[in-house]
Amino acid sequence: MKPSNSSLSSRLSANRYGVLLFGVLCLATAIVLAAVKEARPLAKPAAANQVKLNGRLSQTKLVQGELSTVYLDVGIQSPQLKVESAVNTPSDMLIVLDRSGSMSGAQKMPYAKVAIRDLLARLNSNDRFALVSFANDAVLHTPLVNVTEEQRRRLTETVNAIRPAGGTNLSAGIERAVGLLAEKDSGRAAKVVLLSDGQANQGITDIKGLSRIVAQLTQRESVLSTIGMGLDFNETLMSSLADYGMGQYDYLENLATLGELFNRYLNSARQIYATASHLHLKLPQGVELIDAAAYPINKQADGSIRVNTGQLLNNSNKQFIMTFQLQPESVGSLSLGEMHLAYQVQGETLHENLLDEALTLAVVEPQQRKQAVASINDEVYQQSWLKNNLGRMKKEVSHWVREGNSVKARSVIYDYRKQLKDAEQQAAKPMATEDLDQALTTMESSVADAFSGDRGEQEVKRKRAAKVMQKDSLKAQRVLKTQ
Repeated sequence: MKPSNSSLSSRLSANRYGVLLFGVLCLATAIVLAAVKEARPLAKPAAANQVKLNGRLSQTKLVQGELSTVYLDVGIQSPQLKVESAVNTPSDMLIVLDRSGSMSGAQKMPYAKVAIRDLLARLNSNDRFALVSFANDAVLHTPLVNVTEEQRRRLTETVNAIRPAGGTNLSAGIERAVGLLAEKDSGRAAKVVLLSDGQANQGITDIKGLSRIVAQLTQRESVLSTIGMGLDFNETLMSSLADYGMGQYDYLENLATLGELFNRYLNSARQIYATASHLHLKLPQGVELIDAAAYPINKQADGSIRVNTGQLLNNSNKQFIMTFQLQPESVGSLSLGEMHLAYQVQGETLHENLLDEALTLAVVEPQQRKQAVASINDEVYQQSWLKNNLGRMKKEVSHWVREGNSVKARSVIYDYRKQLKDAEQQAAKPMATEDLDQALTTMESSVADAFSGDRGEQEVKRKRAAKVMQKDSLKAQRVLKTQ
């Protein structure tokens, strides 16, 4: 029997209504998904060519009511670039050279000139070079120019003509570099290298004031590395500037190897994957970040924390320890907060979240202390003490050696030994090794030797010991592996 016209009309009407309803539902779903995407800008799926961020806690359980220190082993893994891409990456090298009167001694200026000329010889026409020098004031000898054969000859003549004289207005030199990079091409990384043999005695001289100037460099996809020349520079200042500049700090008493150091900087500049990076943290109330492997901890206006982690090299793993302190009041699950990595690649800012479970702990009652001890990750806990905390201790000893206080320097080593024993008891397992004990004994001997002899001998030995310990402290706290 054939259906009536009214029945057919009803069916068509129902179909049209169904299609309309389906379209409305699809549109609503798209709007909701778009809103979620807008609300979570960091929810971009990780790709094979993106940086990976991982973290491991020193333990996963804490005891209720106890003041606790928790370590987070952070790893930042950058991807593998094609070999030809890495080799052909153009580099911007900006040298900020101290030309104060003290650079005339110990062949410092001649060594610096040789190293700069050697660097110019290694740059090609796709690379750019700039030179700033400072004494009582700062001079821009050349802006960023491509190193053609003609320019190389001109730049070499410019370097040869520099003569040392005057004071050390370090801030003027850095400010000139900041101004020069203000018009730098976006997405093109720059390596700024500061060479100095003395202490800032003109212009802005304090670490806080100088670090504010250096921070402007990092906002321009640039890093500042520092090289202390000889024994008279302030290693605390130079290493701090490198930290705020997201670069590296080096100390050379024997300046004959300065050219090799420049070459290493250039090779790393050609291997850059991300021109800048930083960790962004949102911590809950009661959780405090007290150290990030000596990287500066910058508190933002909204209460969040930013830790600059610098440029990321091709196919490398940057690893370091972050130290948190908290006193959990309630039993149950506890989060250390939220953390993500922001990094710049070819002018674009990308993000990578640290998974929530990497920052989540459980708080147990005091009678369940054995559970907290059993949750300790032996590898992370040992690295926290035998590397990171050892590095922090060396930095403190370096300070007191430089200040001429042998009692304080020795007491810092003694306190570390005692704290290490307490940490072993807390973990219910031995951690100290023969190598560590030998290293501590060597440090104690170094401190004793630095304060032996007449006043002149002591001054030289204290300067040398302080600089060696300062450099060693950073090596202990930060590990960079390239493949």
